[in-house]
Amino acid sequence: MKATVLVSGAAGYIGSVATEILLSEGYKIIVIDDLSTGHEKSLFDGVTFYKSTIGDSKTLKKIFSENKIDIVLHIAGAAIVSESVTNPLKYFDINFCQAQNMLDEMICFNVKKIVFSSTCAIYGIPKDSDIPIKEETETNPINPYGESKLLFENTLKWYKENHGIDFISLRYFNVAGATKKRGEKHNPETHLIPLILKAAHDKNYELMLFGNDYPTKDGTAIRDYIHVIDLNYAHLKAIETLLQNKSHNNFYNLGYGHGYSVLEIVNAAKEVLQKEINYKIGKRREGDAPVLIANATKIRTDLNWTPKHDNIYEIIKSASEFYKNFIGY
Repeated sequence: MKATVLVSGAAGYIGSVATEILLSEGYKIIVIDDLSTGHEKSLFDGVTFYKSTIGDSKTLKKIFSENKIDIVLHIAGAAIVSESVTNPLKYFDINFCQAQNMLDEMICFNVKKIVFSSTCAIYGIPKDSDIPIKEETETNPINPYGESKLLFENTLKWYKENHGIDFISLRYFNVAGATKKRGEKHNPETHLIPLILKAAHDKNYELMLFGNDYPTKDGTAIRDYIHVIDLNYAHLKAIETLLQNKSHNNFYNLGYGHGYSVLEIVNAAKEVLQKEINYKIGKRREGDAPVLIANATKIRTDLNWTPKHDNIYEIIKSASEFYKNFIGY
């Protein structure tokens, strides 16, 4: 048996795939999730599960005392940009305050390694000259979601200096796609590809595209879409690096290095699904950047991360198959 990993948010989209991959690699998994956005059915049989927020000290003490945790994979968090603008307190509470409490309990039980699920939202609106975005690009969040994640990244730096916490923070770009049994099923759903699938299969649903006046080739926002499987193999690389005390940087961008506009994703889905997709154009959402594309050279070089699913058609097809089999589209 390999090391024991505490996975926060393992009942959610990314966390459930993380668990799937880590189990396949022989790791023992302990799970903490409050099921506020995740699904208990996404958990694996035989995995020890604690239903709790990450800020509950009593439960955290129980977890760390009942299990020998070697490393934490911290994925749990609030992650809807538009909601963070209208309810910033929720985002600073969950993504910063509660997460800091988890760090404190880790220190109490001498658990000194953590992989953190961060975001490209910490960069705000980069200059054109900064695209694709490097890890050294200035961080200037334009929404509370990005700000809350950046606060925790900064906290990790100080905890490393003062408490010996070793960490890797993975700055996700747009995660999409599915495995054969696990994919996106948010409620409410806010991510583009699942909403496109809904529009393709429900004639009464009209897809809303937010903004066509961005300074991009077709006026819609551009994002770097990364398959959830490749993303989670980056988790695996980060965990192995920390456990083996290999040399590493603390911050890594996680994307493919090229982007697609919203309309390009819609048109790619039409090709994959062979269906028309009804949509209308709405106003921009507050807190959305025009272009976010990763320079992921560092993680490829430092951690030997080699993505295998860099194909937007494959990403859409995998999501479509998951929805057909598990959601009924």
